[in-house]
Amino acid sequence: MKASETPKQQTFTLQGIRHVEPMSAADAVANENALLVDVREDEELEVIHFDDTVEFVHMPMMALVDKFKELPKDRPLIIVCNDGVRSVKAANLLKYQGFENVFNLDGGIVQWFRDGLSLVLREDYKKYDEECGGSSGCAGCGAGC
Repeated sequence: MKASETPKQQTFTLQGIRHVEPMSAADAVANENALLVDVREDEELEVIHFDDTVEFVHMPMMALVDKFKELPKDRPLIIVCNDGVRSVKAANLLKYQGFENVFNLDGGIVQWFRDGLSLVLREDYKKYDEECGGSSGCAGCGAGC
């Protein structure tokens, strides 16, 4: 998996966190046994989420603090949120809990969507997206992006 210390799709990062772009992340899930860990809240998954072809675990940020021990340490973990900010913080938390193979999804699920990777959108999502100016995941949809 191609990773970088400097994100390309977002400005927020923390020292020592590695970032992987969506195309590389999708390839790692398909071919390198990587697991996506989605730290978004339940309401956000109602708007946009990965489809059945992508292996992921949903563990909201607030639950991660108590449930991180349920995550495998023997697989690369790619942490996902809407735009990469929460996922950087979650990756940092996991790093300090002894997870060595942790990455942030650079640009989050919004960049995943922009790169044309597989997602499931709520049926009326297009209406929300148009109200927000077509930004594919903006705050106007109520998901808290």
